[in-house]
Amino acid sequence: MKTKLVRGIALSFLALAPLVLLVSCSSKTSYTERSNFDPTTLSVGQGAAAPGGGSYLNAPIPAEVLQAELFDSAGKKFTLASLHGKTIVIADFLTSCQEICPMTSVNMRNIGDAIAASPLKSKVSVIELSVDSERDTPSRLRAYSAIFHDNNWLMASGSEGSLSIIWKFFGNSYSKNPYTAKEMQSLPPDWQTGEKNTFDITHTDEVLIVNASGSWSWLDLGNPNPGKSVVPDRLKKFLSEDGLNNLAKPQEPSWTPDAVLSALSAITKTTISSK
Repeated sequence: MKTKLVRGIALSFLALAPLVLLVSCSSKTSYTERSNFDPTTLSVGQGAAAPGGGSYLNAPIPAEVLQAELFDSAGKKFTLASLHGKTIVIADFLTSCQEICPMTSVNMRNIGDAIAASPLKSKVSVIELSVDSERDTPSRLRAYSAIFHDNNWLMASGSEGSLSIIWKFFGNSYSKNPYTAKEMQSLPPDWQTGEKNTFDITHTDEVLIVNASGSWSWLDLGNPNPGKSVVPDRLKKFLSEDGLNNLAKPQEPSWTPDAVLSALSAITKTTISSK
C-alpha cells in the first residue's frame, strides 16, 4: 500500500498545531502528563503540540460523521456515536496492505494491550478502521484479526459511503489504484486467498483520538513504527519489498504506541503503563 502524508487537511486549527513526531522506545514506561499543559482546556479550533508526539486539537465532530454506520469483524453494526462516553483511538488500515498496515496493526495491538492492563480498560475503545470497503468484509476482518490471537482492539469497516464520510472529516485522502501486470509479478500472494491482489488503496497514515465527549482531540501523522515488536510471520511473508524495508527502517515521520499512550494519559488524566 502506497501512503501519503496529509498536506491539505481542511481544518484551520491545524495551522495552530505544529506536528511534533517523536519516537521513543523502552521496555516499560508509565505515562502521565509530561507538562503543565492540559489539552482539555483548548478552545474549539485551537491546537497545541503534544509533548509526547503529535498534536492536541479541539474539533467537534459533525453528526453525520458520528452516525455513519460501521461494522466489526463479527458483523455487529455500530457508530462512533454509539461509543459516546468512551475515549476512542482510531488508525486507518486495510487488510490487503503489503507495505505499511501490518505494522499499524502491531502498534494498535500494543496500544490495546496497554489499555487492557490499565484503569482505562472499560473506558477506551481501540479501533483499526479500514479504507477498503470492497474487500474488508466482516469475514476478512475476522480472519485478519485471528492472525494476532489478541482481542484487545477492534477491526472495523463499513460501506464506501460511511468510510468516505468519516475519513474525509479526519483528513484522510484515499483512492483505489489498479496494479500493473509488472507490479503484480513482484508482489507476494495474498495472506488469505493465495492470489495476487489486483489493486491497492493509497491513503494517508494517521492515528487519532476522539475524546469521551465526542470531539477530535489528538492527531499524529506518518508511518507506524513498531520498534522491536514482531509482525506475525503470516503477514511478514505478505509484505512487499517496500514493506520489508519499512519494517526494518520505518520512514520518517513516524508514530509510535508511546505517543498515543502519552496523549491518552493527558486527555483522560490517567496513568497508563506500556509493557
